[in-house]
Amino acid sequence: MRRVAVLVCALTLVAACGGSTNSNTNSSGTPKKGGTVTVALENELRVLDPAESSLLVEREVFYNLYDSLFTIDTSLKIQAGLVTKWDTSDPKNYVFNLRQNVKFHDGTAFDASVVKFNLERGKTLATSRRKSDLASVDTVEVKDPQTVILHLKKPDATLLATLVDRAGMMLSPAAVQKGAKDFDVNPIGAGSGPFQFVEWKRNDHLTLKRFDGYWKSGQPYLDGVTYKAIPDVNAILSALKTGDVDIARTIAAKDVAGLQADSNFIYRQVPAIGFNGFELNSGAPPFNDPAKRKAIATAIDRSAILKNIQFNIGVVGFGPIPPPSWAYDPGLKVYSDKAEADKAKGLATGFAFTYKTTSDPVNLQLAQLLQGELTKAGITMNVTQEDFATLVQECQLHKFEACNTNWSGRIDPDGNLYAWWHTGGDNNDGQYSNSQVDSFLDDARATTDQSKRKSDYQQAQKLIVADAPYVFVTFGVSAQISSNKIHGFTLYPDLMIRLAEVWKG
Repeated sequence: MRRVAVLVCALTLVAACGGSTNSNTNSSGTPKKGGTVTVALENELRVLDPAESSLLVEREVFYNLYDSLFTIDTSLKIQAGLVTKWDTSDPKNYVFNLRQNVKFHDGTAFDASVVKFNLERGKTLATSRRKSDLASVDTVEVKDPQTVILHLKKPDATLLATLVDRAGMMLSPAAVQKGAKDFDVNPIGAGSGPFQFVEWKRNDHLTLKRFDGYWKSGQPYLDGVTYKAIPDVNAILSALKTGDVDIARTIAAKDVAGLQADSNFIYRQVPAIGFNGFELNSGAPPFNDPAKRKAIATAIDRSAILKNIQFNIGVVGFGPIPPPSWAYDPGLKVYSDKAEADKAKGLATGFAFTYKTTSDPVNLQLAQLLQGELTKAGITMNVTQEDFATLVQECQLHKFEACNTNWSGRIDPDGNLYAWWHTGGDNNDGQYSNSQVDSFLDDARATTDQSKRKSDYQQAQKLIVADAPYVFVTFGVSAQISSNKIHGFTLYPDLMIRLAEVWKG
């Protein structure tokens, strides 16, 4: 369960929205060095190894600890990262020129051998969840210390976007080897990012400190960052107001308007690229029966959820591809409104299932609303509350019937589709399989023709939505939720809080 990627991903609905913003970055005055910030995460992390990671909150930390081969700008366009120049004119042989004079936190130099080590590790590590991401990569050739060539099994139009995220995050081979079996929870010296790992005390705090050898001269400005897992959104708001945290990933939607009106805080938003809803296990009863999946998807009144749970923050969602994506299909409304929900009474009825979620108040409120809607359709939904770590583990092991899980999204549509619904995909916890979907997703990876890719993704999406292995409910937003002392904060649609340019004053 990612969340993911991703996998995430958080299992709370993204709570943020309001008016649009004219700028992705808030800044006033001259940046100054010093100070620390505390960031509230809505769930505890599971691992600190990008190869094994599946949670949104883990990615949040990674973007400040590790560097990726590529980065993005706020419009989601690919930008140079540890790769400074790239030649993809041969669709099966990608040539990357690497950034020079980059050091990892343990002093190891970044070069082509490091890229080879990391990509091969992502493909072969027994516990890796990057295998789908890197499936097109056949071999990695070190041409010279600053040049690496990726030889692909077949063309892959998604690969550069994939290498922006965890599949492209580079770790010091020496740190990985030194960390051995404990590396995934204690990655000392492993990154080359703006902040370096200090310690992680599970269920208490995770601490990073400024890396003075960071290759971007003058950054970061902060002395350090502390992350605290606060699984209750009401407690997150209280911590913001008392000053115990400076930045929050999310708060309850009901509290957004009040925070916006308080001059002590900053709230801004942009549309996000993920999706919210819940997954059904297509590989086991009762949802190995497509009629029962469709009955659930039809019975849900998405507009009521948007209004009553998210206070009209975000928009109703009908599939995995959100409005900011170039592949978005505004005409996709297979299960769309109250009229559709009423039709569920004529579909499969008289069955029961168990819906797994966490004890977060917003998640429980959502579960109660879903229960009421399904009861009207003659379907019994039992609710089981589990701690976040257990929920993640059980969903990944396919030990669920319905699982409350969201996705933070990826910059290429493939990232919202392939790993989730391609047969055997790394995030396909619901064991969904449709050979037509597989064909569309494979074809979309193999061409750079965006119009052809758009058609493939939209056709795959229609099949997925109709088959209902996942009940899509809403599309959310990415927000800055912080003290007014936070400056230089840039909003990205991928929900990631990047702190290299942030300063406190």
